[in-house]
Amino acid sequence: MRSKTSSRGFGLAAFGVAAALLGLALAGGTGLVRPAMAQASAPKVAGAWVRLPAATGRPAAGYLEITAAPGDALVAVSSPRAGRVELHSMSMVDGVMRMRAESRLAVPAAGRLSLAPGGNHLMLFDLAADVKPGERIPLKLRFASGSELSVSAEARTPGSAGGHSH
Repeated sequence: MRSKTSSRGFGLAAFGVAAALLGLALAGGTGLVRPAMAQASAPKVAGAWVRLPAATGRPAAGYLEITAAPGDALVAVSSPRAGRVELHSMSMVDGVMRMRAESRLAVPAAGRLSLAPGGNHLMLFDLAADVKPGERIPLKLRFASGSELSVSAEARTPGSAGGHSH
């Protein structure tokens, strides 16, 4: 049989642990849940490439796959090899494919945003004239969540895979 003193000590310790866990839960789980969630929702990019323009002075088109938290959005892209980079969407309107500059491209509920020929893409204006197929073009992506990501996109010939040309 336990003494009343040891039972009381155990009860106080259990109360202390319960109070600490309650405090963490009320604080949003800081220290327990958030670090894992932050790592899981950090944007990731795969398959980045840029289709070089067919004619000098025309814009290049950039493509990549983004995995990020649903509700986040790509809000800006820059490159030291381009004068400016715009986010563009493609849509079919009355049987005609239309391209439009966007201020953001939202990550859908599935958590994957695809920038691909014939769909959403990047437009790289005033691309450095000396960029050749096979070279790497640095891109810096900014997200609505505040995340920033630097990636390297492979430059490909104007006839590369799919969609529309610029």
